[in-house]
Amino acid sequence: MKQKLLAVAVLSAISAPAFADVTIAGVIAPLINSSRSDTTAAATGALGGTVAGAQGVSSLGFQDASSRFSITSTEDLGNGMTAGAFVQLRGSDGTFPDYNNTGAQGSSGLTAFRYGASIGGGWGTLELGRNFSPYTWTMILNDPNGGAIWYGPFAIMGQAGGQGLYLNGGAGNTAHAFFRTGTGVHYTSPDINGFSGRLSWMTESAKTAAPNSDVTEFGGSIDFKPADMPFYLGAAYQSRRNANGALPMAAALGGAQTGGAGSTDNVFLVGGGVKFGDLKAGFWFESLKYKTDGVTAGLSELKRNAFWIPVSYALPTGNLGASFIMAQDLKGTNVGGTFDGASSGGKTFQRVYAGNGLGGKTSSFVVGLQHSF
Repeated sequence: MKQKLLAVAVLSAISAPAFADVTIAGVIAPLINSSRSDTTAAATGALGGTVAGAQGVSSLGFQDASSRFSITSTEDLGNGMTAGAFVQLRGSDGTFPDYNNTGAQGSSGLTAFRYGASIGGGWGTLELGRNFSPYTWTMILNDPNGGAIWYGPFAIMGQAGGQGLYLNGGAGNTAHAFFRTGTGVHYTSPDINGFSGRLSWMTESAKTAAPNSDVTEFGGSIDFKPADMPFYLGAAYQSRRNANGALPMAAALGGAQTGGAGSTDNVFLVGGGVKFGDLKAGFWFESLKYKTDGVTAGLSELKRNAFWIPVSYALPTGNLGASFIMAQDLKGTNVGGTFDGASSGGKTFQRVYAGNGLGGKTSSFVVGLQHSF
């Protein structure tokens, strides 16, 4: 009976029958962005080589703060079981990176960055498709700016500084931050006495040049949010293999890398906060490591710790938020040489959507509108 019920649930989720409940929702968030970066001179990098200077740039124009449109289908299977399907689209300036886009800011037009089929019950919800990683969900749910995170804490969090918020691609090493979506199996638990959690196993079946293995990522998170209590706690962990390792940062640190064969990257995030009515303040600590195996010369490992203090105040029409983020200096291993990460850290203070980039003198101020339906 259970096997039959499961088969019916999976079939229903995939076919999304016409009599299922359908929900259409979205967020439209256009904005005006004024940004400026100062001119920098050439300098000696952490690996001993020269890092080229950069010309200062200023700009003013319209952008997007993660506008999105979603369709969700849900069917009641009885006995507390449900099945469904979902798809969420984003615009050309979409915030959420994935392995498939190799352009600077994703594809043009609308892109389905979350989609899949689901089955659920009292034990939780199981999804097969593309969704956020548990680490990414933890960041989004604690972002004081309500998820418009292109200008949020991800300027520093989830990366060592050179991975960026999108893919750079090339040479069998796909550069990306830990903040992303991924295709695979995603599980969300029910709330049990204030405890809830998420698990995910994601793979893109994208063979790397060496060691010719699939890119895979495993993650999990746990939250404790007791009802009627003024505090909350949380933690998240992500680990991926054969994605990018330390290689994407080598040139930015004045060096190179030879002999790499596979990689293991991981990130650990832990923190919590307090709530006083509409006011919410948190503190989060993050430890990040990118490691390339089999390096015979050059950069093989990077480590970085960071702190994030988000504060938000709920208004009738949205949130008023601010964040302070600080990344400590990089630590690394330079095979056959030395590593000097002095002055490689960064910090930013963001009001609404304003801040400074990691390791540079870039500032921006953003103002816009957000409408949800």
